[in-house]
Amino acid sequence: MAEHVAALLPAVRSDLALDNRQSPSPGPGEILIRNHVIAVNPIDWKRQASGFMISSYPVVLGADVCGVVAEAGSSVTAFKSGDRVLAVAHSFCSGNNDHGAFQEYTVVKATATVALPREMSFQQGATLPTAAGTATMALFDVLDLPQVTTGETIHASQVGGTANSSESSPLGILVWGGASTVGFLTIQLARLAGLTIYAAASEHHHDHLRSVGASMLVDYHSPTAVDDLLAGAERAGSQIALAVDAISTAETLASVVQVLSKSTAVTKKLAHTSPWPKSVPHPEGIETGAIRGDDFSHRREDLSIWLCNLSLPKWLAEGVIIPPAYRVIDGGLGGLQNALNELKKGVSGEKLLVEV
Repeated sequence: MAEHVAALLPAVRSDLALDNRQSPSPGPGEILIRNHVIAVNPIDWKRQASGFMISSYPVVLGADVCGVVAEAGSSVTAFKSGDRVLAVAHSFCSGNNDHGAFQEYTVVKATATVALPREMSFQQGATLPTAAGTATMALFDVLDLPQVTTGETIHASQVGGTANSSESSPLGILVWGGASTVGFLTIQLARLAGLTIYAAASEHHHDHLRSVGASMLVDYHSPTAVDDLLAGAERAGSQIALAVDAISTAETLASVVQVLSKSTAVTKKLAHTSPWPKSVPHPEGIETGAIRGDDFSHRREDLSIWLCNLSLPKWLAEGVIIPPAYRVIDGGLGGLQNALNELKKGVSGEKLLVEV
């Protein structure tokens, strides 16, 4: 059997090490991708450091791949050998190293695969899988908004109405950490849903976020950020009923809870990307839910099909959705450990990639 190179995690808290492993074949409903570019995510270094959701070693981490279809499984008709694609690799939930991203070849579900437009680079494509999937789960699973097509508008009446505004008013949503890749995609999907978008991000990102759909922006470093958001919503005649915290630390969640608690909306919902911290009291009158990336390929495979197979390819080709900024870390697969180290230090407004 043919072999390929993989960046393996040999043990918890160890550095990644390159080694050969057997190249897999896709099963029914799967495709095998020859990876050209791989992206790293915060969950990768967190799993490396803690062993979270790892049952045995060595393990292949990673979820974001972009490349060319090497082989399509027996029941796959939407993709063929040679197609340029991006995909969400799902080893996090399957536990199968063939499904990990940090290697030359990865087996993915066809339902979690997106056709990459001809004019878009592999680098741009690799920034999207996890960010777009997480944003989709935040808006259309945790917050339970109806799935939309371009130009539709979600109104207050569709999530319970509001106390002091017409039910026909566009719904207000707060995206905290708008310059993160998840925040960036959440803003764009929320714009397509016709929501009024309020975002918190470092000031130097404001113009860029405004260009993709944010109506009002505040600097989250500002001591008046919470009051500024509420005042802005009042001036706009829109209430902030929903929130997505793309950072989800104790500090950011406390701020988001303040905004929702002071809002006069009747139904309030908050989606967060990490487990709720013990140091933050669970808020009364606010529905909260953690965004589970593993559910994207399993419990909500309907959303995976809607996003990956139907909506995102069209939106990317039309320029309706644009990819986040990125930075390539040198070294190919051997540079993945440096990319994880860099990400752990903190990255703002860009996705870290390696070229394979």
